[in-house]
Amino acid sequence: MANKKTTKIEGTKVMKVMTVEVPQPQLQTETQSVIAALKSMSATEGWAIMVKILNDNIKYLETAILDKIDPSTKQPLTEEEIEICRIKRLLNIELRDTPQNYSNVIKEIGEIPIEYDPYFKTKDAIDRARLTPSADDKGK
Repeated sequence: MANKKTTKIEGTKVMKVMTVEVPQPQLQTETQSVIAALKSMSATEGWAIMVKILNDNIKYLETAILDKIDPSTKQPLTEEEIEICRIKRLLNIELRDTPQNYSNVIKEIGEIPIEYDPYFKTKDAIDRARLTPSADDKGK
């Protein structure tokens, strides 16, 4: 809101002084700050390098899973080795998507989680995840 004052000093002309209230910038909450930091980190060249490495790992593992052959050695893989490749692929996807996933968790619950463990805690959870199509493959 603007206020006007008229001030006259002897021997000078009349001046009108206007004062205006300046709104204070809103401070970010801790959750907003964490989300902004994760978004900022995701835009860095270093994170882009990490994403490329993880995507290359994911492609390598997908090739091994589909062909049932180790792409490096050209040796056939056992069912156990293929299952290990599936789990590694899921973990690489989870790691690659951690900044976005963590931001989403913060937005959903409205606060920073006390404990955040994105990885599977039981074999049953791994089996369920393996049977569920991955939300991955967004072409990242």
